[in-house]
Amino acid sequence: MDIERIVPADLGRASTLGRFSGSTEAQYDEWFLSRTWPTSRGILWISVVVWATTPFVLPRVLDLDGAILPFKITTLCWGVGLPAVLIPALLGQRHMRLWLQPTVLTVTTLCAQLGLYWTEAADMPNLMVSTVVFFMFIAPILQFSFRSTGVVLLVTLPVTIAVAVVNADRDGTWDGTLNYQLWLLSSASLIVLGISVVIENTLRGRFVDEQVIARQQDELLGSRALIRRYAPPAVADRLEHGDTTVDSPQRRRVTVFFADVVGFTTLADRLDPEALAEIVNEYLGSVAQIVESHGGTLNEFAGDGVMAIFGAPDEMEPRDQVKSALDAAQELQGSLPVWSQSWYALGIDQDLRARIGINTGVLSIGTFGSAVRATYTGIGLQTNIAARIQAECPPGSVLLSKTSWHLVPDGVVCEPRGEVEVKGVHFPIAMYEPRMA
Repeated sequence: MDIERIVPADLGRASTLGRFSGSTEAQYDEWFLSRTWPTSRGILWISVVVWATTPFVLPRVLDLDGAILPFKITTLCWGVGLPAVLIPALLGQRHMRLWLQPTVLTVTTLCAQLGLYWTEAADMPNLMVSTVVFFMFIAPILQFSFRSTGVVLLVTLPVTIAVAVVNADRDGTWDGTLNYQLWLLSSASLIVLGISVVIENTLRGRFVDEQVIARQQDELLGSRALIRRYAPPAVADRLEHGDTTVDSPQRRRVTVFFADVVGFTTLADRLDPEALAEIVNEYLGSVAQIVESHGGTLNEFAGDGVMAIFGAPDEMEPRDQVKSALDAAQELQGSLPVWSQSWYALGIDQDLRARIGINTGVLSIGTFGSAVRATYTGIGLQTNIAARIQAECPPGSVLLSKTSWHLVPDGVVCEPRGEVEVKGVHFPIAMYEPRMA
């Protein structure tokens, strides 16, 4: 895959050592500091231990005689060595400025040279050069950028070379020790700079990858939210996970749920369009939550009317389907008076009531429509039966077909409510009304 096709322009760089644009570079700095925090914290504790114990260890390591007073040793180690503690402490601050990194490391390196000189370690020139080389490699350990590493070397190398030249001139070691020291410093500098280039490019590349992935995830979340506006959550979940079975129609025994608000069409003609839209959107959104919370799939809106299916796409036992549909119906009927209270200010003049019809039977379930627009729904005679029962339902009640009545949970009392003729059915459909708790 051509990376240039997927990397946005603001994440591009003009060259290998180039930076991002202003705002993106600031984001990269924050990202970089968050990555260095664990390493900086570890070095902080190591530095604190070294800083506290050096006055007791340094005299023995350097084999110093009694000419240097303990006070001088203590002042040297705890005073000059303080920047070594400040480096990781400052790096540990997530919002510190990046220029503090090369500044503090440079000061620490110079202080280390001063400390060695003060303890008469200048008589051991290779030790001073080796110490500087050691501090050089702190930069790649802390993942300094190429520029920050260059700043440290630009300041510390001339000082170190000058000290080495002075010592060589004093001791007469131009041909031997000085050449070795210059070779060591130059080699270490090139290695450190090379490592810094690799580290910075690697980090910037990783930052770009993470930003691209994050943006793609945001786009995906936006797409998911858009899909969920036009598809039931159960269907959207399957599509997001690559399950295309919802596209293939299948015969399945399900329970169909129809609900319609009584007199809403007449009411809609009296309401302002804005008030009507607010009521309808709030009502349909609340109904969708109720149906989905009970395991149903709300698949069609028709004005204020809704159609839901229990048992597809997620399979449920027929008895569980009817129980869930009844629970959803009971919650809907109980919620309408409460919702109506908040809608009086929008123009309604009485509590809204719903008619609900429930029927269980075999339908063709799947995605139906064209390549431009399709809907996950159920098609068949059983849908017509549920709609016909809903039309016969008294306001504020629920009616069941005989097939659903046979599946009603024990303890739910149902009363017969006559029969209804349905077009396409050669026998009357018996209806039953459950006593709502």
